[in-house]
Amino acid sequence: MTDVVSARPCRRLARRALIIVATIATALFALPATAHAGHPATVGNTDGDGLNIRQAPTTASSPVGLAQTGDVIDVTCQAYGQWVTNTRGFSSNLWDYSSDDGGYLADAYMNTGYDGRIPGVPECDDAPPPGGDITPLQQNQGQFTQWEDCGPTSVVAALLALGITPHGWNTSTVESIHRAREDMGLARNVKTGGTNETQVNRAFATYGLSTYTSWNLDTILAHVRSGRPVVLAGNTIDLPWPVNVASPNGVPHFLTVAGYDGNGGYLVVDPIAVNNTVKVASRATLAAFFDHNLGRAGVLA
Repeated sequence: MTDVVSARPCRRLARRALIIVATIATALFALPATAHAGHPATVGNTDGDGLNIRQAPTTASSPVGLAQTGDVIDVTCQAYGQWVTNTRGFSSNLWDYSSDDGGYLADAYMNTGYDGRIPGVPECDDAPPPGGDITPLQQNQGQFTQWEDCGPTSVVAALLALGITPHGWNTSTVESIHRAREDMGLARNVKTGGTNETQVNRAFATYGLSTYTSWNLDTILAHVRSGRPVVLAGNTIDLPWPVNVASPNGVPHFLTVAGYDGNGGYLVVDPIAVNNTVKVASRATLAAFFDHNLGRAGVLA
């Protein structure tokens, strides 16, 4: 049985919530012009469906072949493209190109021996990634303020999605959360009952980011679809995945909408989730989360 906390995590002090949006550059992809010495990788569980090998690193691209679970693929380069979520809930925008097979395979389904880029395997056509990484994070790292640290943790997640190294990140996850609290103007390990939009704004300002407020969810999600991470406010009661909240009424909460998969799914880093994975949420799910007192707000960069 999953344990839940009885405390009120992330209770926010202000009437309105903050959404921070910042631009991630997009990238164009082409087939690699040259072949490289490859790295063997095994196709993971596809539930019997097989894994399409595609002309480009997107599911919109035409398939050129099909690999089955257990097949060994020689990866000659890697590219960043469309986000894909596998049957176990893991998401990645990395794609593995095989010159032997003449196409790209979604890295989310590949057992390469590494969580991200394969050391020594080049990027296809030397194309840079479109921004940073979507990294699942949990606010409960054992710190004294862990159940009110959804705001600081969401700031850290948004910065990583932007390709910005958060303060303290190279030391530890919990140190980056502490530093985000300090960037908000709060003391580490001193409970305040939650964080508010002014404090979140102050934290992003330490990185030179400026923001303005929007109250329109369609405007907010349009920014996400254009490649911009968002720190979104709402209530946990309407989230479809298990969360570390005991109250049947949920609690006010911040999470990060870090990307868009191109097929109606928004990629979410929820710091109060029981399972530390990137979630895929529909517009309806985000609208239900958003439409609560202490939600319904956003600040766009």
